[in-house]
Amino acid sequence: MNCKIILALLFIPLITFSQKIDQWKHLIVTTDKKLSSSFFLTTVANAVNTKQQIVKQLDAKFCIISVSEKSSAKFREQIYPVNNDWKLPQQTLKKNKKINFNLSTSNIDLLQATLNKLQIAHIIIGNYIVLRTDLKTIQSHILPLPFVLSITTESFTPTLESKIRDQNLTVNQINGLSEKFPLIEGANQIISIKDDLFDRTDIDLLGKYIPSSTESAQVGSHATAMATISAGLGNSSALGKGVAPKAKIQSSNFNSLFPDPINSLQGVTVQNHSYGTTIENFYGLLANSYDKNLFENTSLNHVFSAGNRGTEGYKTITGNFKNSKNSIVVGCVDTNEQILPFSSKGPANDGRIKPEIVAYSTEGTSNSAAITTGVIALMNELHTAKNKQPLRNDTAKAILINSAKDLGNKGPDYTFGFGNINATKCLNTINENRIILGKIGSMQTNTHQIELPASAKNLKISLVWTDPEAPANSTFCLVNDLDLSLNSATENELPWILNAANPVAPATKAPDHLNTIEQIELANPQEQTYTLTVKSQLLQNDFQNYSIVYDYESADTFEWLYPKRNDNFPFDGKNPFPFKWKTNQTNTIGTLSISFDNGLSWTPIQNNIDIQNQRYLYLPAQPLFAQAKLKMKINEREYLSDSFILSYDLNVTTTLACSGITEITWSNPPTVNAFNIYTLRDNSLQFKEQITTNTYTFTDATNYTVAPVFTGIEGIKSESTAVTTPNTDCYFESTLAEIESENQIKISASLFSLFQIKKIEILKTKNNQETAVNTILNINSKTITVTDDNPEIGINRYFIRLTLTDGTVFDSSVFETNYYFEQLFFVTPTLVQKDNKLLIEAKSEGASELQLFNSSGQLIQTNPISSKSSEITLINFTSGVYIYKLITAKGETQTGKLIKI
Repeated sequence: MNCKIILALLFIPLITFSQKIDQWKHLIVTTDKKLSSSFFLTTVANAVNTKQQIVKQLDAKFCIISVSEKSSAKFREQIYPVNNDWKLPQQTLKKNKKINFNLSTSNIDLLQATLNKLQIAHIIIGNYIVLRTDLKTIQSHILPLPFVLSITTESFTPTLESKIRDQNLTVNQINGLSEKFPLIEGANQIISIKDDLFDRTDIDLLGKYIPSSTESAQVGSHATAMATISAGLGNSSALGKGVAPKAKIQSSNFNSLFPDPINSLQGVTVQNHSYGTTIENFYGLLANSYDKNLFENTSLNHVFSAGNRGTEGYKTITGNFKNSKNSIVVGCVDTNEQILPFSSKGPANDGRIKPEIVAYSTEGTSNSAAITTGVIALMNELHTAKNKQPLRNDTAKAILINSAKDLGNKGPDYTFGFGNINATKCLNTINENRIILGKIGSMQTNTHQIELPASAKNLKISLVWTDPEAPANSTFCLVNDLDLSLNSATENELPWILNAANPVAPATKAPDHLNTIEQIELANPQEQTYTLTVKSQLLQNDFQNYSIVYDYESADTFEWLYPKRNDNFPFDGKNPFPFKWKTNQTNTIGTLSISFDNGLSWTPIQNNIDIQNQRYLYLPAQPLFAQAKLKMKINEREYLSDSFILSYDLNVTTTLACSGITEITWSNPPTVNAFNIYTLRDNSLQFKEQITTNTYTFTDATNYTVAPVFTGIEGIKSESTAVTTPNTDCYFESTLAEIESENQIKISASLFSLFQIKKIEILKTKNNQETAVNTILNINSKTITVTDDNPEIGINRYFIRLTLTDGTVFDSSVFETNYYFEQLFFVTPTLVQKDNKLLIEAKSEGASELQLFNSSGQLIQTNPISSKSSEITLINFTSGVYIYKLITAKGETQTGKLIKI
């Protein structure tokens, strides 16, 4: 650039800039230095007005631009040449420690040629270059290159963020959808799981696989769990049913952390990312890439898990890609909507609100993200059915946060974001079309009117826009700033804002110039007509699309949330779970009752319930199998729940897998009069038959399950059986022989099954000869107990033989015991082998002692014996004849001879 132009531009003193420039003065090159830079500091307004390329946004006012000599004369305000420190990572780095650096560039070919010339090893990932070196090399060789635009140190190595699959569709009000939106189950939706490849043979994922050019060859259990939570069929159990059970699933390899090529995601509207890297509080290449990906593909959503590093405090989001503005980051809560301590917290690198929302999981934020992914698939299905086009990603995000239940401090915070997902409310918003889509130009004002009923309470409005990507390494990431306000004849409301410098502080209300999400709440609207005003600041592109979502409640309401119609209690048939309701009543005391006869009579459960707790943990004295209703009485008003089912998992177990026959058994509750048998056919559980016994046999190698039937009502299906390997549990569960008395050995056994057994024989074996001890023909018990009245001194060996009705014979393994008769001890072997080991079994418990003598009568070894069975190592034991003496604590003795061979 011509130095005269630069000097002319620098003529105006620095003080004409806002005093906020002080924090960036360290980047400015003084005029007495050689001016070789093509990068300059100026205001964002100046850069936008003169259409210059912003290569880094420093804050809301200032930025770094790349300027050519041709365009420099167009500036209305001064610009300042800068040194190259603005390109460096935001982290403090050790100068001589080698780490991975990631370079963004305006000319990747030229950068690669330069690195080759410098003999610096590197790899290309997408439009970026990664190299491993130290900070000194970066500062001396890389930083001065004019085609290097930013240097980051972000990690490209993913780590999984949950342990095992857990599922509960009641915490996020997914259970209520089957009543209000019975046809919305994710049909015609494709979910992408960025992870390993999910197990396509898993019975909850049969028929769901959509091939992809980006999928991994490695099958992973974590990927299988995420796919199941999002879209599982529920064939394995209640926990195997996903949020969107009719959705299809595509897989993408998470070892490539950059966004997938859009042509590999044909038909995908939501991609799940249940992984992280390390805690990275900066806006790097990945964050930039995901924002660009979503800005250019507005029907696509990216859902990230927040991370499991929350115990380390605030700013613990794992992975800089989660600092992207346009994605959705999800934390996790338990069944009582309490934050899990490990759930990572915000804010984002520049103070923006992260996570945006939370969802259920007790195992990791991975699972919460997968629930959110499934909910977005349901939202897309309903929106497409009603409007013939998918949701825009800004609209989907606005619906999620506006429908969420506020938790923690009033308004948003850096722990819960905007609250816990409410899937039913999300779909209601779409169904009732409480959505406003807008488009605004630079420095313009748009207005929208909404009408409320006179009884409206708790008005909530959310504005969201999908923002253009900020340059990588930007310390301030908002590009297009929109401002929302709510106005009426008597009221003017501003959105919530947070203070990143004090992350525990509650939200306050003021203009927001930081986030791409703005939310306004009004607890008690005084008017029925409100004007929503959207103002734009200076935009960096021609226009900005936005979405507004609003919702409100009717006054003085009470609604049962769980159980709803078609729900089972407990949800999974096993674990205690609270009844839940929602109310905005000011009364605080209620009386809870339950009816098992459709409301003809009521049994009190609890008086003086604080209804503001909105939950009550019901613990029946014993498992119940019945249809029921709940009643909450508040003052003189009664609120009845839908009819629901109380039933429990029957704990189906495989008791036999033998000769092609599998037998299953289960518990037999007294109030259950029949059982429905289901088997896996055509990727789903299908009814096969109804029986009245709690045992069932089959010969096909597939999955089965059982549901209880009582008073004509079917209860919850139990966890399905696995396909059993043949002959793994072939009749014999356990066998045992033990001394019963002075002249008897008791032989006992337990069988898995009595299926087709005609005869049971208890046999003794010695020197390959078999002797019958007992034969049982009248078989009515799985437990066998007989005695051998003629035991032999020493080892007695037995086995059991089963003969089936078709003549098939099954023998148990041989089992044995030692019989002593009048002996105090049983000593073996008497012919001692090379290992010099001696096994001594005492007839009864108690301390005793072993004394060992050589053939000359000299005592050569003494050992205490403290247990009934002991192994003794004989010391200095050479070939010859020895005498042992065993002495009990009572002075009783037993002697014998040992021969070392």
